[in-house]
Amino acid sequence: MGQDEIFKNERFENMENHYREIPKFRELLNYDKLIERVKQKDEIISLVSKLHWGMPEEVQKYAIKMIENTVNEDDYDLLIISGHTFTRPNIVEILKDAGYPKNRKALPSLILLLQDLNWPGAVEGMSVMKDAGKSALVPMLEIAIEVAHNTNDEDWLGWIKQFLEFAEINKSDFVNCEVYDLLEHVER
Repeated sequence: MGQDEIFKNERFENMENHYREIPKFRELLNYDKLIERVKQKDEIISLVSKLHWGMPEEVQKYAIKMIENTVNEDDYDLLIISGHTFTRPNIVEILKDAGYPKNRKALPSLILLLQDLNWPGAVEGMSVMKDAGKSALVPMLEIAIEVAHNTNDEDWLGWIKQFLEFAEINKSDFVNCEVYDLLEHVER
């Protein structure tokens, strides 16, 4: 089994563990179809594996250039989900350079990075999300808040609250203001 195949198998196992507990996000991400698409995109998995910060800089730069030039924006949602933790800073940079609306399909995965702003790429992802605008984010943020609340994930709620302040998203921006109220007790 080659390095890309090992990387691919580890990613699918990690993705399944990560998304198992968050059915609403599975639905938002269209998770089952997403996994099938990832499995059919060996070239993306191979390029993303080269974004690992432990790879030589010239390999990372080559992979960034290849992704920017060859990966269709309809597959941008596959980048974070097919990457390792240590590929995220480069992936977020690619998504930042692509800009909104080209990076729109990756927004749910970026919101998942708000589970812990200490994760590589999470803080940088906040700027990418902010640039997408309130109307693109609020429906997904409402789902994330509900999921975090229902799973008692106070840390995720706190990071979401911090992001809302950063992105200047207020209660009046929410469609369901009751969801926003779930953040009242959260400290950050």
